[in-house]
Amino acid sequence: MTTIRRTFAMIGTTFAVAALFLACPPGRAAAGQPEQPDAQARTLPDPEGAIPSAAELPELIRPDHPRLFMNEELWPGMRARALGEANEEYREMLEVVDGLPPLEAIEAQEWGKELAAGAFVYRVTRDKELLAKIKRMLEKSVDFYDQVLAADTITNVNAGAVREAHLDYAYTRLSWLAAFDWVYNDLPAPDRTDLCSRMVRHVHAFMERFAPHHHSWHGSFYYWDNMLWYAGLTLLNPELPGQDYERALAILQKGYNDHCKMLTVRTLARGDDGDFQYPRVEYALPATIHSEWKFYHSWRAAVSEDIPRPWFGPAALYANGVFWNLLPGLRHYGLENSWHKGNHIAGYEEFSKQVMGGYCVQHAYFYQDSHPDMTNLSRVLWKRTGFARGGKYGYLPIWSAIWSPAEEDPQAQLPGGLPLARHFEESNILFLRSGSTETDTYALFNIGGGPVASVQRDATQFTIYKQGFLALDTGTRNSRPHERQYTKTTFAHNCVLIGDSGQTQGHHGHASLARAFETNRLFAYAVSDATDLYPEDKCAQMVRQFLFLAPDHFVVFDRVTATQAEHEKRWLLHTAYEPVISGKEFRADQEEGRIFCRTLVPADAELTTIGGPGKEFWARGQNWPLSDDWWERFGKQYNWRVPDTMGRWRVDVTPGAAREQDYFLHLIQASDQSVEEMVESDVSENEDQIELTFSVGARTHTIALNKTGEVGGHIRIEEDGAMLVNRPLTQRIMPQAGLALED
Repeated sequence: MTTIRRTFAMIGTTFAVAALFLACPPGRAAAGQPEQPDAQARTLPDPEGAIPSAAELPELIRPDHPRLFMNEELWPGMRARALGEANEEYREMLEVVDGLPPLEAIEAQEWGKELAAGAFVYRVTRDKELLAKIKRMLEKSVDFYDQVLAADTITNVNAGAVREAHLDYAYTRLSWLAAFDWVYNDLPAPDRTDLCSRMVRHVHAFMERFAPHHHSWHGSFYYWDNMLWYAGLTLLNPELPGQDYERALAILQKGYNDHCKMLTVRTLARGDDGDFQYPRVEYALPATIHSEWKFYHSWRAAVSEDIPRPWFGPAALYANGVFWNLLPGLRHYGLENSWHKGNHIAGYEEFSKQVMGGYCVQHAYFYQDSHPDMTNLSRVLWKRTGFARGGKYGYLPIWSAIWSPAEEDPQAQLPGGLPLARHFEESNILFLRSGSTETDTYALFNIGGGPVASVQRDATQFTIYKQGFLALDTGTRNSRPHERQYTKTTFAHNCVLIGDSGQTQGHHGHASLARAFETNRLFAYAVSDATDLYPEDKCAQMVRQFLFLAPDHFVVFDRVTATQAEHEKRWLLHTAYEPVISGKEFRADQEEGRIFCRTLVPADAELTTIGGPGKEFWARGQNWPLSDDWWERFGKQYNWRVPDTMGRWRVDVTPGAAREQDYFLHLIQASDQSVEEMVESDVSENEDQIELTFSVGARTHTIALNKTGEVGGHIRIEEDGAMLVNRPLTQRIMPQAGLALED
């Protein structure tokens, strides 16, 4: 059943991508230079209608310059904002201009970082000396681009001279294109035609060499192919010689089609929830959404202020995805192959503020009329950054008030009725929180893969945060062999091992199944069936039931059946600092938080701590330390110690005897460090069920969990003699959409 469902999901994705690709067919390159219509004669696309085809683009793009990220109608407002409320960003551009060398000292090198800033300042000041420098930088940059491309014939964009010159990325050439477009009208006609032709030939040669071997529209989309749309948009001019015009048209059409496919995939990934395309949010947030904002800005300037609705959907729910991935201090849960150096949402705190602020303001700018509820959430997040407007990717300040004049709202508040838990169906990740303050309890349960998300090696992983990272996702990326031998194995996650092979979950074509989900004001519940992610010769069943009993308690129940009794089972929980074991219970601290965990079943369970210096990443009888190059890059920053958010200890829970079938039942409590003892609990067991009872203040929870038959059970919650809940645990998946507000 799992394989069948996965196959249909993949087929559905393929057909959806194909459908949108057919809606923007490649079109045929013109033999000559068709006469361009004037701006008044253009037939603009209907935002409610079909997506324009690539063949229609020459008739849709405004013929005049500037048209890349700005036009003559937008310019007066942009200039006024640069000299007014966005003056800080404009002053940064002035600093770039002040740092330019004399004209005669401008040699062949990459000038992309300086060009857009210089061209913007020129449009404000009309300084002829600056224009001369810009013209020379444009020329010398193309000299450099051509030299790099001629330096080798490698077709792998991630190797050779292209990689060494950082031309595997698009950013600096986007800046070149913007500068060329912005000063286009002030360049002598022969010079601008020559520059236009040279850049067309460079981009086309780049495309011919690398396009068959590399494309990134399905992912982050910041590599060289991201520039094709912008290059075609800028360079498609009637004055080009015939062959160069055909090349420019081919560049434009491929770039356009790639963006259409990107938006289709992201629409599928986000569904009605706002999923990130990659669960690893520290990467997805700063490295992917920029390609949508840039495309929207370019469409508005070059084609129409109205963005077609089928394109407008992917980023509309953006703020929802950010909100549920966000922990206090602009941090995240560390899901899936993250750096885990501090779990800041974009690397470190100040940069996180810049990225968050820069992207939230653009979301508010584009969606404030069509999605006021989501833009309110963006403004809340923006407010948490101190209304920072920074941005990393590219050298065009489209995050600033110059391009995105959204207003701050110091009164922005979270909406009432946010659910206790939010299930993102496309990635099958469940987020849970008792509230949204610094002292609330936050958790993530990775049900494991979805219709368009990558299959997760860490299915059934849970992460718990309360004033610190208490149950962690561990290891790091880009450190070999550590990454392959530890991070990408079950050893690195709060999962169950079956056998001591340290299997890498996530066989191609398989996914964990979400069996049930519900949320209400008192509790949230989900079931993940990860059986198909384990080796068939070792695992007959692996199902995890995960309960969050607000505000601070979790029940984790695992039904595990091995194919043979000798395949040892181990239940894992990772901590930052050394856990203290007392009988069948342990506790551990991180920052201001504390976790308690009690093993209730199996009755003969043995608890063992593993970790500390030389054993932080222990798997298959040895440690897999961070590589020398990792220490050379980051060691000084972390005082040559493994960061605690990378995980340095764990507890292994193993049955006292070898059995084919075992049940693991754990009660977990999150608290601050003023709490000295865990709540008391009672457990009883018969052939069919295990029943757990515990009380917190006047509230008593009784949870019965099935050992046999259907995965499920019963929940009863009483308080001061009143019955709050008394019913079976759900067998259904509760639907959620948008903010999923509760009454």
